[in-house]
Amino acid sequence: MHMILIIGLMLSFLFSGQAFAQPIAAPGEPVTIPGTEIPGLGQINEVPGRFGLPAGSTAKVSAVLILHGATGIDGRGAFYAKALQEAGIATLEIRMFGAGFAPTAPRANLPHAAAALKWLAAQPNINSQRLGVMGFSWGGMISLLMASELVQERLGKDVPKPAAFAPFYPLCSVLARAWLVPQNPVYNAHTRMGTKPMLILVGTRDDYEEGERACEAFIAMWPAAAREHVTLRHIEGATHSFDMTKAMQANDPNAHGGRGGMVNVTPNPEAAAEARKAVVSFFVKHLKP
Repeated sequence: MHMILIIGLMLSFLFSGQAFAQPIAAPGEPVTIPGTEIPGLGQINEVPGRFGLPAGSTAKVSAVLILHGATGIDGRGAFYAKALQEAGIATLEIRMFGAGFAPTAPRANLPHAAAALKWLAAQPNINSQRLGVMGFSWGGMISLLMASELVQERLGKDVPKPAAFAPFYPLCSVLARAWLVPQNPVYNAHTRMGTKPMLILVGTRDDYEEGERACEAFIAMWPAAAREHVTLRHIEGATHSFDMTKAMQANDPNAHGGRGGMVNVTPNPEAAAEARKAVVSFFVKHLKP
């Protein structure tokens, strides 16, 4: 999976700017989650994270697992977690790796996400039937993986199946190629995409995609039943990682659907605010009773 290795290395360089929220850490308390082993995908000993509950909550609440991008915890999770908690939804942002230490492929972090879901479901103040997953770029690709029933089977029956997904700018063109490689452990994951609600947020100027209608061709590869539950939201004029504060540019052979070229990141506060409003509304609709 040479192209995934390249994308991991390049993303570590590209997307190191802080998100629009000033705090880097998501609101909540630090937690250490016991690790897990997923046969064929890896083993981890523990997963650090920050777990936050809505203020004044007494009954069991729904929760969203937040998966960071290739540079680790950078403020994007905090930006959305605060709004989700204010809407009555708990959040758990986990640390899968630090800046510059992304593995060769997003699937390597599936054990982190699986351990986090199991931990969330076991919390006495969390409704285990109402768990969501969202992620940024690298984390967005993991979110898409977790929506596949093929991947869910690999994770095991003891890992809760999320009720809703929200991948942010998840490099659809990269995944569309990677999932068709027979040597890939998640080969053909798209043929088993599930039917849980999904919101995909991507800019019309995302340089990893081809054209302004990013992700449409990738979604068209999925079963019809899965496609019916996807909302694809194109944010006009937004680049990849539009909810960061630092403008960046670099050359990447995986840009423009694999043709290569420059990848631009332009901070866009209006797009970030639009995305935050959209994702909060999405999870309120599909997770809250």
